[in-house]
Amino acid sequence: MKPDIARHVLRAAFRSAAELQQVLPLLKENCTAKEYDEFRTGIATAIATVGDEVTNRILAANPGLSKEVDEEMKRYGRLL
Repeated sequence: MKPDIARHVLRAAFRSAAELQQVLPLLKENCTAKEYDEFRTGIATAIATVGDEVTNRILAANPGLSKEVDEEMKRYGRLL
């Protein structure tokens, strides 16, 4: 995979995980405890899957991107 495509996909993976995390408070306020637990588990599973199947694969295939990610996280507290 070309490095610019890898960066693009990596950023999309980070955004998808962040967006899923952001809905948790909304779900907690508007669902029963049982529903919330089910959604919370499903969201955690989805985030873990994106991490394993997308993020980790891209970083393994493009070792230089790990350094870029680390630098952006240190500088901005997030991946831009």
